[in-house]
Amino acid sequence: VRDKAMKSFATGLIFFVAACFCSISQAQGLQWKLKKGQVLTIESINEMVSIVKLPDGSTQEMPMKNQIDTEWKVSDSDDKSFAVETTIKRARTSMKSPFMNVDYDSEKVEPKDPVGKQLATSIKQVLGIPILMKIGRQGNLLEMKLPESIQKLGSDATGPIPTRSLESFFTSSQQLQIPEGEMTIGRKWEQTIKSNDNGMHTKANVTYRYEGAVEEGGRKIAKIHTDATTELVQSPQGIDLSLEDVGSEGEIFFDIELGCISKAVQWQKHRLIMNVGGQKVSQDIEGS
Repeated sequence: VRDKAMKSFATGLIFFVAACFCSISQAQGLQWKLKKGQVLTIESINEMVSIVKLPDGSTQEMPMKNQIDTEWKVSDSDDKSFAVETTIKRARTSMKSPFMNVDYDSEKVEPKDPVGKQLATSIKQVLGIPILMKIGRQGNLLEMKLPESIQKLGSDATGPIPTRSLESFFTSSQQLQIPEGEMTIGRKWEQTIKSNDNGMHTKANVTYRYEGAVEEGGRKIAKIHTDATTELVQSPQGIDLSLEDVGSEGEIFFDIELGCISKAVQWQKHRLIMNVGGQKVSQDIEGS
């Protein structure tokens, strides 16, 4: 359950540029501007600490880090949309707990321990396989084509890549849907992201707020604040589970000239309460 919860809320970090800021005040519309032939490298990092409170009053702390490197290759484009081949190139996972220590890198020698082997098997199923997405100029997902080999997969709770929820994985961590029209400071819009990880159905309601344009390394960057609340729609079969969202927010930086995300950060805090053998076990998850 721990891993399923972590993956469901993973939003990650996407790096493209970094520098200092200065204010720019004009209102302007925002739009994705990617064109055929462009290739982007996206790095998503999810770091969190999970604290499990056991019925006897003791606690167990488990730090975890997932890092996924993805390539976006724009294969076609026109005035209304663009098509992109999205390929996961590399995946890294580390986790420490009193029960297990995992340190996996898809570019290194395959681990020999049982947990590491299971993790490697899960990740290999989607590693290096192009997934075709067609995206509108406002960032709306128009179409997503999963290869047959991925469609046949079940959801594996051991890995950082949710094979049954790839659409929500990509849309939540690498996409931004933007309303049409001028962006004035304070303008808000909303998006709902649904996820199903091995029977655990969740719904994240995200509110975006435009905070103006800034300058970063000589480039004009739109700054957008996010507030998100996640609710449990349906527990996995046979598991008595409840979810409390105790605060999730973030910042998205959108390169106005390139027309794509340059960096995104999301801070999350959740509490899971499970009924195990008639006793309640709570789990606090905090990370970015």
